Amino acid sequence: MSKLVSIIVTTLNEERYVEDCLRSLKNQTYKNKEIIVVDSNSEDKTVEIAKKYADKILVKNCIIPVGRNIGAREARGDVFLFVDADITLLPGWIDTVLPYLNEDKVVAVYGDLLPKEGTLKAWLEYGKEELSNFILRTAKIPCFGKLGTAVAIRRNAFEKVGGFSEKNACCEDVDMSFKLRRYGKIKFVREAKGYVSMRRFEKTGYLKLSLLWFFSASYYILTKNALLPVYSRNYP
Repeated sequence: MSKLVSIIVTTLNEERYVEDCLRSLKNQTYKNKEIIVVDSNSEDKTVEIAKKYADKILVKNCIIPVGRNIGAREARGDVFLFVDADITLLPGWIDTVLPYLNEDKVVAVYGDLLPKEGTLKAWLEYGKEELSNFILRTAKIPCFGKLGTAVAIRRNAFEKVGGFSEKNACCEDVDMSFKLRRYGKIKFVREAKGYVSMRRFEKTGYLKLSLLWFFSASYYILTKNALLPVYSRNYP
């Protein structure tokens, strides 16, 4: 029997993006799945939209890592797929990554994300991010950007590391990456493609946002404390 994949999406006022996200998850060619939405008291139509697609909706005023852990506790699957609300995945995404999770040493898999917006500015920002990630991978320095937005993790590995750190509103993906690497490999699969909104880069600017993430991640690695206060519920 095929493994059950539990898809966990955290939301806060995401009515602009969440329908495309959930539709793409519902339309995955892999059939043995459940969709769990954990909403942080949205004040728009996010929950109303989610009801059309989700198998379970949980509403709790919480930061992102807490919401992800809540979803994981309610999940029944052998694999947890954590997806941000502004992500859309191509229909074969789950089918593409699951074979890698069957490899003994692989504990998590993430894929390639292209800019959802078709603007020149969005593609330029994407190109800068890709160049940064390429340099980091070539230098064998862990990079976390895409891992934090759509990642499939073995349930047993997730539980072994104690889930996401709930101390801070950001850098939970950095913390998770380091914890998972103690138990196995994190695999990047370029063939597993999706789309991500470049809204944060367009709003804040690539340099400013990249520096914010870089220094937050570096500070977190050194001190286990994020630069951003808890919470900034709608971070970033």
